[in-house]
Amino acid sequence: MFISYSHATDSAYVTKLAAHLTAAGVEVWFDRQIITGDRWAMVIQQQIDSCTAFVVVMSPASNESVWVDREIDQAELRGKPIFPLLLGGERFFRLANLQFEDVTGDRMPTPGFTTRLRSGRNTAPTAPTAPMGPPVDAATLTRQYNDAVRAYQRGDYAGATDLLRHVVAGRIRLLGADHPDTLLARHELAYSIGEGGNPAEAVRLFRDVVADRARVLGADHPHTLVSRNNLAYYVGEGGNRAEAVRLFREIVADRTRALGADHPDTLLSRHELGHNTGEGGNRAEAVRLLRDVVADRTRVLGADHIDTLLARHNLAHNTGEGGNRAEAVRLFRKLVADRTRVLGADHPHTLLSRNNLAYNIGESGNPAEAVRLFRALVVDRTRLQGADHPSTLLARHNLAHYVGESGDRAEAVRLFRQIIADRTRVLGADHAETELSRQWLQRYGG
Repeated sequence: MFISYSHATDSAYVTKLAAHLTAAGVEVWFDRQIITGDRWAMVIQQQIDSCTAFVVVMSPASNESVWVDREIDQAELRGKPIFPLLLGGERFFRLANLQFEDVTGDRMPTPGFTTRLRSGRNTAPTAPTAPMGPPVDAATLTRQYNDAVRAYQRGDYAGATDLLRHVVAGRIRLLGADHPDTLLARHELAYSIGEGGNPAEAVRLFRDVVADRARVLGADHPHTLVSRNNLAYYVGEGGNRAEAVRLFREIVADRTRALGADHPDTLLSRHELGHNTGEGGNRAEAVRLLRDVVADRTRVLGADHIDTLLARHNLAHNTGEGGNRAEAVRLFRKLVADRTRVLGADHPHTLLSRNNLAYNIGESGNPAEAVRLFRALVVDRTRLQGADHPSTLLARHNLAHYVGESGDRAEAVRLFRQIIADRTRVLGADHAETELSRQWLQRYGG
């Protein structure tokens, strides 16, 4: 039996709990003497995969623990019966479908709880199942899955993640861990976690999904290739651009062979290869790759297709970052016009291209024009996305920078002080973008 808990506050209770359960005849494992580093994660995973029951000690600290969350993910993935104990705070939302035992005040669990654990230890489940949960049915799980997709489409990744955790657990119980619908829910869960700002966790989940889809569906199945593409994407977003480039090169070759060179999925992987090549520092090679993607997407999808416009944006971006600001300005001017015509002036993609146009104009030596463009962009982003949106704060940062570059250092200092206060409130004092604004404030003498 595996115990998941917060080391920060609950170690003393868990030590007593382990002794209590051992005396009752339940074999217990918890990480009191675990080695550190990568080996830690491997030992934890092995212990969860081999346990016959999974106990989670719920407390305010464990509710905030990334490791407890990962351990529950793994237990659900492997279909382990989960037995929550409430030591403090409230029961976890994600475990709301499970009966829990109240052990507040450092109480030990009742004999009935111990009997259920002993039964779980002695009888391997015939199918992945969580104990004491309400019955699940395919229609309910499908509705929850669709609700989760709608949630992340509107940007509610936390809500989508909570729903998808329940869908994954329910489909494992109802359909089995290897059913295509279970694998699909696991894929979407990893995606939602990645889009919610945790690329490292998304990578961990996608590695498992890729392995299981390859085993169940085959290496060349379109669903396996989609999961491989997303794995490579979040590897890059997590900062390992070289590994992302390696993975995308393999995916491009496999998608070309399995789907054809002109398939939209192949073109997507080629686009991501170009993007990660540029972000990895090879701007010239990125420009070469993205020029080809723009040409092929124009031919296959059309000049006004949203994916063609995206490739043009990344081509212009890498052109500018590669040192050719004048050409980047030319490309972005045309792209802003085309995105405004096709998507509308208020579309987020149009606003992003306007940001990059203004930035490249400023970097090419025309800070006064950059100020004019960023002032208009700040107004539009505030109106459309709100004053506290990270993109609005970025536009304000860039505006302050080019105000300073235009010679009005006093105004730049005033603007940066406001931005630092707002970024601290919204993003946190230690956020990289807050720190960047502080550095520019110092450069201008603030």
